[in-house]
Amino acid sequence: MDGDKRRAIAIWNEKVFAEEVKRVSSGASNGTTAAYSVKRKPPSDPDQDQEPDTGKRPRQECPESPCSGPSPSWNHDIPVPQSVSRSESSPPGSSPSATRVKSQLATATPKVVFLQQTDDPGSDAVKDLLTFLLFSGDPLREGDQDGIEKISQASCRCTAEFRSEGSWVMDVVRPLLDLAIGDLSLESWSVQSESVGAKYLPRYTAKDTVSRTIDLVVGLPKEPWISEYERIDIDAAGRDLSHVDHPHTGKRLLGLGLEAKAPEGNLVEAQVQLAVWMAGLVVWGFDQRPPSMPSAASVARGDGAPIPPPVVGCTIVGEDWKFYIVYGAAGVDDSLSEVRVWGPLARLNSQTTTEEDTTTLLRRLRRVMQYIQGPYLEKLLAVMDRCD
Repeated sequence: MDGDKRRAIAIWNEKVFAEEVKRVSSGASNGTTAAYSVKRKPPSDPDQDQEPDTGKRPRQECPESPCSGPSPSWNHDIPVPQSVSRSESSPPGSSPSATRVKSQLATATPKVVFLQQTDDPGSDAVKDLLTFLLFSGDPLREGDQDGIEKISQASCRCTAEFRSEGSWVMDVVRPLLDLAIGDLSLESWSVQSESVGAKYLPRYTAKDTVSRTIDLVVGLPKEPWISEYERIDIDAAGRDLSHVDHPHTGKRLLGLGLEAKAPEGNLVEAQVQLAVWMAGLVVWGFDQRPPSMPSAASVARGDGAPIPPPVVGCTIVGEDWKFYIVYGAAGVDDSLSEVRVWGPLARLNSQTTTEEDTTTLLRRLRRVMQYIQGPYLEKLLAVMDRCD
């Protein structure tokens, strides 16, 4: 190619390049450079980042990738089922919420009423029981410290490994109960599959869809208490020694009841389960009283039939133990008017988070066991003797 042609081509290239640069620069000044610039999203409000939308699946963080393309937004790119995105809505045919059932208990027959710890329980026996339980009790026994250490470690392990409710019951709750019982003549029994007898359940106007079972109960085994069981006709046909519809626990005197949940469990649901179960025990206790009720005048003088003693119940959600006192209140005709669940009582509550907390909880449970074997049994037998 000769010099004139090369010069002409160079001049043409310079002119075209100059026109292209001019076009791009002009477009930038007019905001029309979509093809040459990246439109960035405005920075998000930090307050909004702290409050995620509960109606969408949380954004999943992806590891850094050699790909240069933007990472996908999982909460938009993946369709979320309605059952996940709307956790508050219940599918058709599901059970009513625990909160709804808890409110329904107040309209049952007998009523099951939850009292706050600041409320007056209206019973000297209940106040005396709280005082009894608050006493620090005896010093730790030989072997207690090893048990406390193992239970506290098991609690931490269940938390760290996201263990199920069953693991909490087997590895933490049951061993702690047995350690608290020690050499007392009591036993802990699993009653997860044992229902309350129908005649001892609160009667609802709406369909009951909540489980009537709890996890564990502490009761009196037959062998150490054979004379007491013979005294109340343990082998008599049709004789219910508890409210549970089962050939074993239905023939044993029962005390402390416990319902356990994993850390993500619902406390209100546990309270409902415990309340229904304990209400059955209270109804059974009143059923042991003399069939011929005293007159209203004798009731006014305080000459009514003896009232079954109050009993202790526990809900456990992960490491947190909450205590309640459950008892029956007699009406104007001296019959059972309502079952009261007083608590949770903060002065009794404890945890298994540390060995120190577990030690406090062990002392508290040991006082409960002493109450069951002592004043509770004595007063319960007095009611049953009057019945006979």
